[in-house]
Amino acid sequence: MDGLSEGWLQFLFVAVPVLSLVGTWMGLRTAGRLAERRRVPAADEQDDKNNGGNNGRSDPGLE
Repeated sequence: MDGLSEGWLQFLFVAVPVLSLVGTWMGLRTAGRLAERRRVPAADEQDDKNNGGNNGRSDPGLE
């Protein structure tokens, strides 16, 4: 075994940073969505009180 071939080295030098960037982008996107949800709960809680609440369900008839 005389080391990695040139093709594998090129793959690793390209694929690893690209996957790292994609993972970072997805994490930041998710963090932004979670932060956005935390900013709006006061209005949602008021709507739930006015509408009887739905326990987080998409269909209130399932209770």
